[in-house]
Amino acid sequence: MGFGDVVYAFLMGFILGFPGIILGLYVAFISGAIISLILIVLKKKKMKGGTIPFGPFLVFGTIASLLWGNALIAYAMRFLTY
Repeated sequence: MGFGDVVYAFLMGFILGFPGIILGLYVAFISGAIISLILIVLKKKKMKGGTIPFGPFLVFGTIASLLWGNALIAYAMRFLTY
């Protein structure tokens, strides 16, 4: 993560609010990890030295949280309230 990603995550907090930023960052980190693992397995990127920009994953997390945030939080709360 570079400083630009930190600034973008800060702006995500202003756009999404408290529960939305947690979900947006979680979606960004999980999607980034999955795509990175796929690229490493397919030998498109190396484990050492191969960098993958994190900004597109932050954008995806923001959009997912804006569109489906309430539904995903309600779905997660069903499991957390038992």
